[in-house]
Amino acid sequence: MSRRLLLQSILKFREGIKSGAAKVQDIVEDYFKSSGKSVTDEDRAIIINEFVKDAPSNVTDLPNVPPTRMGTLDDMEPTTFATDKKTPFTDQVRAENPDVEIRGDESFGELMEKLGPAGSKEEGIGSLFSKDVDGFDDRGEVAEFIRKMRGAGISNKDIKGVFKKSGTDLAQGKKAATTLARAADMNADTAVKQEALADLDDDIANYGPNWWKGEGYNPGPMGFDSYGQMSRNVITKINNGIVDDLEKAGVDEEKVNFIFRNLSDARDRLQNDPKAFVQKVADELEMEDIDYDLTFWNKYVDEIMSRVQKPEPRFEYGGIV
Repeated sequence: MSRRLLLQSILKFREGIKSGAAKVQDIVEDYFKSSGKSVTDEDRAIIINEFVKDAPSNVTDLPNVPPTRMGTLDDMEPTTFATDKKTPFTDQVRAENPDVEIRGDESFGELMEKLGPAGSKEEGIGSLFSKDVDGFDDRGEVAEFIRKMRGAGISNKDIKGVFKKSGTDLAQGKKAATTLARAADMNADTAVKQEALADLDDDIANYGPNWWKGEGYNPGPMGFDSYGQMSRNVITKINNGIVDDLEKAGVDEEKVNFIFRNLSDARDRLQNDPKAFVQKVADELEMEDIDYDLTFWNKYVDEIMSRVQKPEPRFEYGGIV
């Protein structure tokens, strides 16, 4: 991705290079703003090579660094960016874009068309919080915070939402990001799933092991009269959540009703096995060719079951103690 951003910065200043208006430092600074990274020696050689090749002869502020074929955009438009199809630069572009066929002799314009805009997969750090929000005590900490959110699987859209809501209150932003990271871990990718997860996390925060397992003063797991009642409640919540999600996704209401009428017998037969019920839903949706990700509901059941199930007695089957 970093090479794509470097290409984009060069493209942005290409006319300025040709006219003599742009300087090497302009591209270096633009690349830093978009990627949060400083240029490497190889990056700088690529930039300088563009100036050597295209800048007017009266441009005299170029560093005394000879252009190199290693990683340069050699012979860019109107010919090619790399006449040698196995340069380290070409190999890195291929590695960073495994789904894109890179011959190695594309023109600069053709390469950018193949790779698309630099922000199409991962926007630069500077674009992820409002430019009119200033006052951060440590912008380096902000950049590191964004990288950690990305590493946790939080989308750029949600990262922007964190800054929009929290402004310069980084502590508040980190609390919001924790919630988003939890949703990403659980694959809670819809509002319905996120609401179910929020309810689950409230219970985790507010109740101890005895409440979950139904020990001591509680009549049964999670405050229900029995394991069976608890399990039926979990299945009902899953059933209703999936129905809501499908309807919000635009699946025909009659088709949704048809599917869950077919599942009514399974709800009774599998009332003590929520995980098996989720699998049965998966089978029905597959038969109807409906693409709906059930990963969250499987994880949801796993988390509840890990808390309500009691460990087997250590000496349940007797024997020598």
